[in-house]
Amino acid sequence: MTSTDENISLLLSMGFDSGSSQQALQICEGNVERAVECLLSGNISAGGTTANSGVTNSSSQLSLVQSDVSQYSNPLGRSACTVIALTLAYNCIGQFNYASPESFIDSTLLTRSINDGIKLYSELRDNSSSGVEHSSVEDILVACSGRDNIIISSLKLFPNSPRQGVLSNSSSNQRMGLEALLTQCQMDSSESYTAVVITKTPETVLVILPTQSAASNSNAKFILIDSHPRPQQLAPHFPTGSYALFHPSLSSLVASLREIFPITELGDGVPELMQMMYNSFDIYPFQLSRG
Repeated sequence: MTSTDENISLLLSMGFDSGSSQQALQICEGNVERAVECLLSGNISAGGTTANSGVTNSSSQLSLVQSDVSQYSNPLGRSACTVIALTLAYNCIGQFNYASPESFIDSTLLTRSINDGIKLYSELRDNSSSGVEHSSVEDILVACSGRDNIIISSLKLFPNSPRQGVLSNSSSNQRMGLEALLTQCQMDSSESYTAVVITKTPETVLVILPTQSAASNSNAKFILIDSHPRPQQLAPHFPTGSYALFHPSLSSLVASLREIFPITELGDGVPELMQMMYNSFDIYPFQLSRG
């Protein structure tokens, strides 16, 4: 039996089907742990097809900046996405008062942020006794509170955060959906742009939002920045490294987010509370600290 067969057998023993297991291993280059994360995230549906949110973007309206480097380029970075997202937030919001996002969000910034984020993640892991690979935003902020770390200390979290939401097709849950919560972040912002870290276990991404007044400008962009490669998603771009995807509107950004964070359907008979737990996400809006 080859190592590939052994990995598929292991995933089958965990309850995943053969088609999904094979596709997850192919996407994750044979790494079983990453394949399990991919399968649990809902990005691959039963039978091995990539999950579809049912919402599409017009490719002509979106522009992509990409780096060949992703969090998986370094073995130490496989679980570093939350620290990387915070590092990206710092590297972006410090420049919004001086330049437009399109002028400085490039492959160099992506590569530098990933390398710096992985370095910080490794330092925090070396000084932690918890053994937990995926750190929450709260854990990282606490761990850095006593350290001389300009990245974390320069970020100011909005009041009443994190803001918890639920992915759902139900109209009754739309007030807790992505669009409603991101709109509220825009309304609460006093700066030209806000950096919002979004976590849905086991992944974290960053989005950049203009204020509502700035969004009325036709040149305003809503930006998704992601340290994960998405070779099976976000057509026609299919980013194979880290990337920044520029959108013309909030609804367009939400469509991309729903593609990488699809709703997990657990079937009939599953309690509503459990459905909500599997589809929950947290939003952390940040601005630059003036203190």
